[in-house]
Amino acid sequence: MESSVRLQPDVSILMVNYHTVAELTHCLESLATQEGVIYEVIIVDNSNDQSERQHLQALCGPQVHCIFSEENLGFGRANNLAAKHANAELLLILNPDTTLQQTTLLRRYIDRFNAGDEAMLAPLIVESSKHKLVYPRQRYPSQGLCKKTDFSKLAGTIAWVLGACMMMRRQDYLRIGGFDSDYFMYGEDADICWRIRAELGAIGFDQTLAVHHVGGASEKQAVSLSKWMRKRQGQYLFFKKRYHADDVLRIAFKQRARASFKLAKNALLNLCWGATLRRLDDDARATATLVVTTELISSTRGC
Repeated sequence: MESSVRLQPDVSILMVNYHTVAELTHCLESLATQEGVIYEVIIVDNSNDQSERQHLQALCGPQVHCIFSEENLGFGRANNLAAKHANAELLLILNPDTTLQQTTLLRRYIDRFNAGDEAMLAPLIVESSKHKLVYPRQRYPSQGLCKKTDFSKLAGTIAWVLGACMMMRRQDYLRIGGFDSDYFMYGEDADICWRIRAELGAIGFDQTLAVHHVGGASEKQAVSLSKWMRKRQGQYLFFKKRYHADDVLRIAFKQRARASFKLAKNALLNLCWGATLRRLDDDARATATLVVTTELISSTRGC
Protein backbone atom coordinates (compact mmCIF):
# COMPACT_ATOMS: atom_id res chain seq x y z
CA MET A 1 0.00 0.00 0.00
CA GLU A 2 1.48 3.34 -1.04
CA SER A 3 1.71 6.10 1.53
CA SER A 4 0.97 9.60 0.35
CA VAL A 5 3.43 12.28 1.37
CA ARG A 6 2.00 15.69 2.08
CA LEU A 7 4.47 18.33 0.99
CA GLN A 8 5.23 21.24 3.28
CA PRO A 9 3.57 24.37 1.86
CA ASP A 10 5.71 27.35 0.96
CA VAL A 11 3.01 29.70 2.21
CA SER A 12 -0.24 29.56 4.18
CA ILE A 13 -2.84 31.89 2.69
CA LEU A 14 -5.30 33.24 5.27
CA MET A 15 -8.72 34.38 4.07
CA VAL A 16 -11.91 35.56 5.80
CA ASN A 17 -15.32 35.05 4.26
CA TYR A 18 -18.34 37.18 5.01
CA HIS A 19 -20.86 36.96 2.18
CA THR A 20 -18.04 36.92 -0.39
CA VAL A 21 -18.30 33.37 -1.78
CA ALA A 22 -18.49 34.53 -5.39
CA GLU A 23 -15.39 36.71 -5.03
CA LEU A 24 -13.60 34.04 -3.01
CA THR A 25 -14.25 31.47 -5.75
CA HIS A 26 -12.58 33.73 -8.32
CA CYS A 27 -9.66 34.24 -5.94
CA LEU A 28 -9.17 30.49 -5.50
CA GLU A 29 -9.33 30.02 -9.27
CA SER A 30 -6.53 32.56 -9.69
CA LEU A 31 -4.47 30.81 -6.99
CA ALA A 32 -4.91 27.50 -8.79
CA THR A 33 -3.04 28.94 -11.80
CA GLN A 34 0.04 29.85 -9.76
CA GLU A 35 3.19 28.08 -10.91
CA GLY A 36 6.16 26.77 -8.97
CA VAL A 37 4.66 27.11 -5.50
CA ILE A 38 3.04 24.85 -2.92
CA TYR A 39 0.40 26.63 -0.88
CA GLU A 40 -2.47 25.99 1.48
CA VAL A 41 -5.52 28.18 1.96
CA ILE A 42 -7.19 28.50 5.34
CA ILE A 43 -10.60 30.16 5.19
CA VAL A 44 -12.49 31.32 8.25
CA ASP A 45 -16.19 31.73 7.54
CA ASN A 46 -17.80 34.55 9.52
CA SER A 47 -21.15 34.46 7.73
CA ASN A 48 -22.90 31.76 9.82
CA ASP A 49 -25.00 31.19 6.71
CA GLN A 50 -25.88 27.61 5.76
CA SER A 51 -26.03 28.34 2.04
CA GLU A 52 -22.57 29.93 2.14
CA ARG A 53 -21.23 27.03 4.16
CA GLN A 54 -22.41 24.58 1.54
CA HIS A 55 -20.63 26.56 -1.16
CA LEU A 56 -17.46 26.73 0.92
CA GLN A 57 -17.53 23.02 1.69
CA ALA A 58 -17.66 22.37 -2.05
CA LEU A 59 -14.50 24.48 -2.45
CA CYS A 60 -12.57 22.65 0.25
CA GLY A 61 -9.95 20.08 -0.67
CA PRO A 62 -6.33 19.07 -0.03
CA GLN A 63 -5.13 22.67 -0.40
CA VAL A 64 -8.19 24.53 0.88
CA HIS A 65 -9.37 24.20 4.47
CA CYS A 66 -12.42 25.87 6.02
CA ILE A 67 -13.10 26.83 9.62
CA PHE A 68 -16.74 27.66 10.34
CA SER A 69 -17.20 30.17 13.13
CA GLU A 70 -20.48 30.33 15.04
CA GLU A 71 -20.08 34.09 15.39
CA ASN A 72 -18.77 36.92 13.25
CA LEU A 73 -15.25 37.30 14.61
CA GLY A 74 -14.44 40.29 12.48
CA PHE A 75 -11.38 40.56 10.25
CA GLY A 76 -8.52 40.45 12.75
CA ARG A 77 -9.75 37.72 15.09
CA ALA A 78 -10.67 35.50 12.13
CA ASN A 79 -7.16 35.84 10.68
CA ASN A 80 -5.69 35.07 14.09
CA LEU A 81 -7.76 31.87 14.21
CA ALA A 82 -6.61 30.91 10.72
CA ALA A 83 -2.96 31.55 11.64
CA LYS A 84 -3.18 29.00 14.46
CA HIS A 85 -3.92 26.33 11.86
CA ALA A 86 -1.20 27.41 9.41
CA ASN A 87 1.57 24.94 8.54
CA ALA A 88 3.90 27.11 6.45
CA GLU A 89 6.69 29.37 7.65
CA LEU A 90 5.18 32.25 5.66
CA LEU A 91 1.71 33.75 5.97
CA LEU A 92 -0.10 35.65 3.24
CA ILE A 93 -3.11 37.58 4.50
CA LEU A 94 -5.33 37.89 1.46
CA ASN A 95 -8.80 39.32 0.97
CA PRO A 96 -11.31 37.10 -0.84
CA ASP A 97 -12.04 39.86 -3.35
CA THR A 98 -8.52 39.76 -4.78
CA THR A 99 -7.06 37.93 -7.76
CA LEU A 100 -3.51 37.08 -8.80
CA GLN A 101 -3.60 37.58 -12.54
CA GLN A 102 0.01 36.62 -13.33
CA THR A 103 0.77 32.92 -12.94
CA THR A 104 4.24 33.60 -11.51
CA LEU A 105 3.12 36.26 -9.04
CA LEU A 106 2.94 34.18 -5.87
CA ARG A 107 6.33 32.55 -6.52
CA ARG A 108 7.94 35.95 -7.16
CA TYR A 109 6.24 37.38 -4.06
CA ILE A 110 7.68 34.63 -1.86
CA ASP A 111 11.16 34.88 -3.39
CA ARG A 112 11.19 38.67 -3.02
CA PHE A 113 10.17 38.43 0.63
CA ASN A 114 12.75 35.76 1.45
CA ALA A 115 15.48 37.78 -0.28
CA GLY A 116 14.79 40.92 1.75
CA ASP A 117 15.08 41.82 5.40
CA GLU A 118 11.70 43.48 5.89
CA ALA A 119 9.32 42.18 8.55
CA MET A 120 6.37 42.50 6.17
CA LEU A 121 6.09 42.85 2.40
CA ALA A 122 3.17 44.40 0.52
CA PRO A 123 2.39 44.43 -3.21
CA LEU A 124 0.84 47.13 -5.36
CA ILE A 125 -2.95 46.97 -5.03
CA VAL A 126 -4.80 47.49 -8.30
CA GLU A 127 -8.45 48.52 -8.00
CA SER A 128 -9.43 48.35 -11.66
CA SER A 129 -13.10 49.21 -11.17
CA LYS A 130 -12.07 52.49 -9.55
CA HIS A 131 -9.14 53.08 -11.94
CA LYS A 132 -7.00 53.32 -8.83
CA LEU A 133 -3.57 52.13 -7.70
CA VAL A 134 -3.17 51.77 -3.93
CA TYR A 135 0.35 52.43 -2.68
CA PRO A 136 1.64 52.12 0.89
CA ARG A 137 0.91 55.06 3.18
CA GLN A 138 3.87 57.10 4.33
CA ARG A 139 1.92 58.59 7.23
CA TYR A 140 -0.78 57.41 9.61
CA PRO A 141 -4.30 58.90 9.57
CA SER A 142 -4.29 62.50 10.84
CA GLN A 143 -0.59 62.20 11.74
CA GLY A 144 -0.08 65.80 10.64
CA LEU A 145 -2.14 66.97 13.62
CA CYS A 146 0.01 65.09 16.13
CA LYS A 147 2.35 67.18 18.26
CA LYS A 148 3.11 64.87 21.20
CA THR A 149 3.10 61.37 19.70
CA ASP A 150 6.57 59.87 19.25
CA PHE A 151 6.95 58.30 15.80
CA SER A 152 10.76 58.03 16.02
CA LYS A 153 10.69 54.48 17.43
CA LEU A 154 9.08 53.11 14.27
CA ALA A 155 11.35 51.35 11.75
CA GLY A 156 11.43 52.22 8.07
CA THR A 157 9.61 54.87 6.06
CA ILE A 158 6.39 53.05 5.15
CA ALA A 159 3.74 53.69 7.79
CA TRP A 160 1.12 51.12 6.87
CA VAL A 161 -0.33 49.07 4.04
CA LEU A 162 -3.79 47.87 3.13
CA GLY A 163 -4.83 44.65 4.88
CA ALA A 164 -6.06 43.22 1.57
CA CYS A 165 -2.66 41.62 0.95
CA MET A 166 0.34 41.40 3.26
CA MET A 167 3.04 38.76 3.78
CA MET A 168 5.05 38.04 6.91
CA ARG A 169 6.66 35.18 8.79
CA ARG A 170 4.35 33.05 10.90
CA GLN A 171 6.68 33.22 13.91
CA ASP A 172 6.68 37.03 13.71
CA TYR A 173 2.91 37.15 13.37
CA LEU A 174 2.48 34.97 16.46
CA ARG A 175 5.20 36.87 18.34
CA ILE A 176 3.24 40.13 18.20
CA GLY A 177 -0.09 38.38 18.75
CA GLY A 178 -1.36 38.88 15.22
CA PHE A 179 -4.08 41.45 14.72
CA ASP A 180 -5.30 43.28 17.81
CA SER A 181 -8.58 41.57 18.75
CA ASP A 182 -10.05 44.87 20.01
CA TYR A 183 -10.66 45.84 16.39
CA PHE A 184 -13.65 44.37 14.59
CA MET A 185 -13.16 45.80 11.12
CA TYR A 186 -11.16 48.83 9.95
CA GLY A 187 -8.07 50.20 11.65
CA GLU A 188 -6.49 46.83 12.37
CA ASP A 189 -4.20 47.00 9.34
CA ALA A 190 -2.68 50.33 10.42
CA ASP A 191 -2.38 48.99 13.97
CA ILE A 192 -0.52 45.78 13.08
CA CYS A 193 1.83 47.78 10.87
CA TRP A 194 2.57 50.13 13.78
CA ARG A 195 3.41 47.18 16.05
CA ILE A 196 5.50 45.50 13.37
CA ARG A 197 7.56 48.66 12.93
CA ALA A 198 7.89 49.11 16.70
CA GLU A 199 8.80 45.50 17.51
CA LEU A 200 10.05 43.69 14.40
CA GLY A 201 11.36 45.98 11.69
CA ALA A 202 10.48 47.83 8.53
CA ILE A 203 7.63 47.21 6.10
CA GLY A 204 8.62 46.58 2.49
CA PHE A 205 6.87 47.25 -0.80
CA ASP A 206 7.41 45.91 -4.31
CA GLN A 207 5.61 47.66 -7.14
CA THR A 208 6.35 44.82 -9.57
CA LEU A 209 3.98 42.60 -7.58
CA ALA A 210 0.45 43.63 -8.59
CA VAL A 211 -2.59 42.15 -6.84
CA HIS A 212 -6.01 43.05 -8.20
CA HIS A 213 -8.61 44.03 -5.61
CA VAL A 214 -12.33 44.72 -5.87
CA GLY A 215 -12.60 46.47 -2.51
CA GLY A 216 -15.51 46.57 -0.06
CA ALA A 217 -16.93 43.18 -1.08
CA SER A 218 -17.85 42.19 2.48
CA GLU A 219 -19.60 45.57 2.93
CA LYS A 220 -21.61 45.52 -0.29
CA GLN A 221 -24.84 44.97 1.64
CA ALA A 222 -24.04 47.45 4.39
CA VAL A 223 -26.02 50.63 4.95
CA SER A 224 -23.80 53.64 4.40
CA LEU A 225 -24.13 55.05 7.93
CA SER A 226 -23.37 51.73 9.61
CA LYS A 227 -20.33 51.29 7.36
CA TRP A 228 -18.99 54.74 8.21
CA MET A 229 -19.65 54.16 11.90
CA ARG A 230 -17.45 51.06 11.80
CA LYS A 231 -14.76 52.95 9.91
CA ARG A 232 -14.72 55.85 12.34
CA GLN A 233 -14.81 53.58 15.40
CA GLY A 234 -11.86 51.60 14.05
CA GLN A 235 -9.96 54.77 13.22
CA TYR A 236 -10.44 56.31 16.65
CA LEU A 237 -9.58 53.07 18.38
CA PHE A 238 -6.26 53.27 16.53
CA PHE A 239 -5.82 56.88 17.62
CA LYS A 240 -6.50 56.03 21.27
CA LYS A 241 -4.12 53.06 21.23
CA ARG A 242 -1.21 54.67 19.38
CA TYR A 243 -1.41 58.47 19.72
CA HIS A 244 -0.85 60.73 22.71
CA ALA A 245 -4.16 61.61 24.41
CA ASP A 246 -3.71 65.32 23.66
CA ASP A 247 -3.27 64.53 19.98
CA VAL A 248 -6.40 62.37 19.96
CA LEU A 249 -8.46 65.24 21.36
CA ARG A 250 -6.95 67.69 18.89
CA ILE A 251 -7.90 65.39 16.01
CA ALA A 252 -11.39 64.85 17.41
CA PHE A 253 -12.14 68.58 17.71
CA LYS A 254 -10.77 69.24 14.22
CA GLN A 255 -12.74 66.44 12.60
CA ARG A 256 -15.91 67.32 14.48
CA ALA A 257 -15.73 70.90 13.22
CA ARG A 258 -15.20 69.73 9.64
CA ALA A 259 -18.09 67.27 9.90
CA SER A 260 -20.43 69.95 11.23
CA PHE A 261 -19.49 72.26 8.37
CA LYS A 262 -19.99 69.46 5.83
CA LEU A 263 -23.48 68.69 7.12
CA ALA A 264 -24.48 72.36 7.06
CA LYS A 265 -23.08 72.82 3.54
CA ASN A 266 -24.83 69.72 2.20
CA ALA A 267 -28.12 70.72 3.80
CA LEU A 268 -27.97 74.02 1.88
CA LEU A 269 -27.00 72.29 -1.38
CA ASN A 270 -29.76 69.71 -0.98
CA LEU A 271 -32.27 72.47 -0.37
CA CYS A 272 -31.23 74.30 -3.51
CA TRP A 273 -30.45 71.45 -5.89
CA GLY A 274 -31.85 68.29 -4.35
CA ALA A 275 -30.00 65.42 -2.70
CA THR A 276 -27.46 63.29 -4.56
CA LEU A 277 -26.08 59.87 -3.68
CA ARG A 278 -22.63 61.34 -3.15
CA ARG A 279 -23.91 63.97 -0.71
CA LEU A 280 -25.96 61.33 1.12
CA ASP A 281 -22.78 59.30 1.58
CA ASP A 282 -20.93 62.46 2.67
CA ASP A 283 -23.68 63.08 5.21
CA ALA A 284 -23.36 59.52 6.52
CA ARG A 285 -19.61 59.96 6.88
CA ALA A 286 -19.99 63.32 8.65
CA THR A 287 -22.72 61.98 10.95
CA ALA A 288 -20.57 59.01 11.92
CA THR A 289 -17.66 61.36 12.60
CA LEU A 290 -19.83 63.56 14.83
CA VAL A 291 -21.13 60.60 16.82
CA VAL A 292 -17.72 59.03 17.41
CA THR A 293 -15.87 62.27 18.17
CA THR A 294 -18.62 63.52 20.51
CA GLU A 295 -18.52 60.26 22.46
CA LEU A 296 -14.75 60.42 22.66
CA ILE A 297 -14.63 64.04 23.83
CA SER A 298 -17.37 63.45 26.39
CA SER A 299 -15.67 60.34 27.82
CA THR A 300 -12.31 62.10 27.95
CA ARG A 301 -13.79 65.01 29.84
CA GLY A 302 -15.55 62.67 32.20
CA CYS A 303 -19.05 63.84 31.24
